Amino acid sequence: MGSNPTLSANTEALVGIVHEPAFQAMDEDPDDYRPGSTWALSVDPDGQAAFGVIHERIGVGDRIPRHWHDVDEVVLYEGGRARVHLDGVDVEVSAGATVFIPAGAIHGALNTGDRPVEVRAVFPTTRVRMDAIERNPAPETEAEPPMATTYDFTTGTATVHGPTRPAGE
Repeated sequence: MGSNPTLSANTEALVGIVHEPAFQAMDEDPDDYRPGSTWALSVDPDGQAAFGVIHERIGVGDRIPRHWHDVDEVVLYEGGRARVHLDGVDVEVSAGATVFIPAGAIHGALNTGDRPVEVRAVFPTTRVRMDAIERNPAPETEAEPPMATTYDFTTGTATVHGPTRPAGE
């Protein structure tokens, strides 16, 4: 992950608004390699609200591998169709759906439609740890185990902690 271009390119000086996040191909994470999908990270450019937002366009046939966080998450489905996995239950969703994901819940999604799925995932923090349960492995990393990584939405950096720990530890 590089620096977060959203912070410098799309901010308002007086209020915390990000108008147009700068999407990037998802081709740098060895655990979630999806060059057909794009994403952008957003935080309050004013620094007043401590929320992090992932804007994502999940490519046709792509999936968000199952994973869990140590904080709650809300995912707003804004376009397309997906099969959402939430703690052992699979449910079909489409534009307008809101998925509430408690901390520790294993979750993921598969684009089941014929166009990208557009989502916004909202977190109550700007640093989010993701413990991968499964992978979309980058080329030449297929033998590696799923990793635990913290994403810093403010800087756009990722810190890999090592292999995933069981949910709730």
